[in-house]
Amino acid sequence: MYNLKGLIVLFFCYSFSFLNSQSSSLIISDISCEGNDHTSESVIFREISISVGDTIKTEDLTKIFELTKFQILSTGLFNNVTLNVKNYDTKSQKGEVLITVEENWYLYPVPIFELADRNFSVWWNEQNKSLSRVNYGFRLSHFNLTGNKDPLKIKVHFGYTRKYELKYVFPYLSRDKKWGVGGSIFYSENREIAYTTKANKTQFAQLEDERKLLSRFRIGPEIKFRSDEHNFHALRLEYHHNKVDPYVSEVLNPDYFLNGKTDLQFFFLEYDFNHDKRSYRHYPLGGYLYFINLKKEGFGIFNDYDNLSITAGVEKHIPISQKLILSSRNKVKTNLIRNEVAFANNTGLGWDSDIVSGYELYVMDGSDFIISMNAIKFLVFDSNMNTVKWLPKQFRKMNMTLFLRSNFDLAYVNERKYKEGNHLNNRWIYGYGPAVDIIFFNNFIFSFEYSLNDIGESGLFFHNTIAF
Repeated sequence: MYNLKGLIVLFFCYSFSFLNSQSSSLIISDISCEGNDHTSESVIFREISISVGDTIKTEDLTKIFELTKFQILSTGLFNNVTLNVKNYDTKSQKGEVLITVEENWYLYPVPIFELADRNFSVWWNEQNKSLSRVNYGFRLSHFNLTGNKDPLKIKVHFGYTRKYELKYVFPYLSRDKKWGVGGSIFYSENREIAYTTKANKTQFAQLEDERKLLSRFRIGPEIKFRSDEHNFHALRLEYHHNKVDPYVSEVLNPDYFLNGKTDLQFFFLEYDFNHDKRSYRHYPLGGYLYFINLKKEGFGIFNDYDNLSITAGVEKHIPISQKLILSSRNKVKTNLIRNEVAFANNTGLGWDSDIVSGYELYVMDGSDFIISMNAIKFLVFDSNMNTVKWLPKQFRKMNMTLFLRSNFDLAYVNERKYKEGNHLNNRWIYGYGPAVDIIFFNNFIFSFEYSLNDIGESGLFFHNTIAF
């Protein structure tokens, strides 16, 4: 009888001990960083969700460390990130987290040789690879000037577009790292002008005397507020002053600034909000993003242009497996003030990242639009490779990632005024096709897409992005 009781007690003690060992945890007693020779430790801590005192179950450790790694890589400041536990005490379950980073190269004083057109495909196919449509000059970019993730950009352009630009943002002005400030000044002038859109293709004009046809100037400050690692606010105030030669308003397009104007001045107020829970912002592998943008153009003493617009959208990225990701990005924009809009201010789709697959050679001007961009991405290759020893240490080890991607995009642009002869406006369009994405150093993204569209066209298109 006593032996039976002893066996029962021993069984329960063993079971309790087994269950307890299965539910072992890490209680974070300290978090430290190494390898951040230039970057402030506080910048890294600002990005991550884990903190001292957190309790993490052992079975969740790999997943949380992977998420933390991508949170840090999303800054664009590091080539590689690893997390390890050190000085772990099995009795108290307390341990320290060590974050090891390899910093990127931040300073790029490089000569400029870039295309003036919207993208490479437009220059190659529509402009006959003309070298006259190339900008050259000098650019100095520092993406982490004081180690506080504060980018400085200086540009001096000559060639097709003369451009001078200075921009600086300091995101961590306050002690709590929530408030930041910035400012920019910009001036450009063009001898050739995009004066109208016909058949959804931009039309250009240039005079034989090569005089300046367009000049643009803007200046203003911005305020940033980041309440936590996921919520971003920005408020920008700018003064804009744009001019065209009388030839533009009298001969080419009286509606370039509307009503034959040659001069346009207005104040510009913009508010941005992003709720960003994507695991890797440069090339999302999971999570979601909500964003909203409000713009008021024209108020106060400078109100030659009067418009109020709102843009909103959502992204969702669903990991089907470790290598397969389903992604969707949806965006809508509308003008709340329904006045006539000058041609120069009436941009819709075909610019920046708002491009439907297979329609890289077209623009769809419009006051309102909706676009849905969808993809299935498959990870083929992801590795850190050694390069050559004579390079700066930031380039001696290169991360390279390769994805296969399949796209399906859908969009609609509403245009009330400039619709004659532009057959892609006021109708649904779609495009699809396979693509290859190659990412170097976690920041340089090169995409090769073979796309088809609903009007029976197809082609190979190239895109590149620097994700700092």
